[in-house]
Amino acid sequence: MAKIDMMDNVIYILVNTREQNVIAHGITFDQFIQSLPTPLTNLLLLKQQRYNGEYHFHTKLSFVLNEQLEDLIKNGSYKSSEFCWVDFEDVFSLDTIEGQELAELLYLGHMKKHLSLPFFQKLNNRFAYLTDVDGWLNKIYFRYWSDFYSTLGGVLGNKFNSIKLEKSLINFRKRKDYPPVDQKVLYQLNTLFTEGIVFSFHHITQNRTQTILPFWVVGDYYDMDEMNEQFLEVSKENADGHIIFDKKQKEWAITIHS
Repeated sequence: MAKIDMMDNVIYILVNTREQNVIAHGITFDQFIQSLPTPLTNLLLLKQQRYNGEYHFHTKLSFVLNEQLEDLIKNGSYKSSEFCWVDFEDVFSLDTIEGQELAELLYLGHMKKHLSLPFFQKLNNRFAYLTDVDGWLNKIYFRYWSDFYSTLGGVLGNKFNSIKLEKSLINFRKRKDYPPVDQKVLYQLNTLFTEGIVFSFHHITQNRTQTILPFWVVGDYYDMDEMNEQFLEVSKENADGHIIFDKKQKEWAITIHS
């Protein structure tokens, strides 16, 4: 199984509850923002050299306004360079950033880790998004865990739809949309998220009544090559559980195998 296949068809999640961040593999920036329950406002770019956004002279950092996000995605330059940002509500709030806060922001973008939890009162940011290669290894801080569950549920649902679309084109069948995976379903994975799990769209099965997505516990990894190697081994064994979509009831359920 090639690395690019892993990127396209596997999602890895490792949750650090104490530090309020998630290590993710297989989720890209555009997939992330499309699945947010509340749209992003503006982005303060801590690392992103190739997009010609607005420039803030006080912080000497670039920023992207809400109405420019679509152009940022179309531009796609973030895919081939470091891409680190925090969101913020009001451009005027950038003028109030003081030296210590700016130092923490610069450290965050440079080192991909925090000095103190990266939620700034003046910016009122919900996220800090840090990556060297977008979609391969993203470190995302969540101020509110409800955003994590909503976003992951949306990403999984959209992934089901993209897989279903490919199959329907082959079979000339009408696509059936999958809703986001319910938060109450994902809550049941709380403990496993902290151990590191992989959802594999390579291994989806379906019948007339259900679509079934398996997942495996692989451990905590910060090197995605190592994670991929471990997954290739554990995926030879039975899955640790399944997320199941009932096609008739249009509902999600979960099974976890002890």
